[in-house]
Amino acid sequence: MKGGTHLAGALAAAATYDMLAPETLPPIEGGWEAAVFFGASLLGGLVPDICHPQSKAGRRASVFSWLIRRIFGHRTFTHSLIFLVLIAVLTGTIPGTIGEMIQLGAFIGMASHYILDMLTSRGIQLFYPIDTTVRFPFHTRTGSWIGEGSVNVLCIAWVTYYGMWMVGI
Repeated sequence: MKGGTHLAGALAAAATYDMLAPETLPPIEGGWEAAVFFGASLLGGLVPDICHPQSKAGRRASVFSWLIRRIFGHRTFTHSLIFLVLIAVLTGTIPGTIGEMIQLGAFIGMASHYILDMLTSRGIQLFYPIDTTVRFPFHTRTGSWIGEGSVNVLCIAWVTYYGMWMVGI
């Protein structure tokens, strides 16, 4: 999937989490905690593609991206459970409520990234270093107008519903 789809997916996943488990988050009306949570979700939605130098994340850390791609390849280590846990542990060292919001948001964003990439024909190596590709039985090509476009429409529709739900419409 492309970066925009990962951003829409991360936002939709974060909104879903807020609707299903609102007691685990500070009230959205509080402001900054919600902004940190949703911002971390968006960032988490992009981070796994650090292994691709032409991605949104890869262009911002080009040398680091090139090095990761050279060592691991694309959709291997940075799309694995090991990387997800590593990021969760690293963000867990940030103290206070802000640290909790960053950890939870990044985790949700990364999980949504993994799920969306499992919808592509290439899939991901979720259990890296075990050389097994994980993908859904129904999948699409990255950038496909119908496949990726429909995912975007669904995610944007869900985020719109969430926004309307938040304001009581």
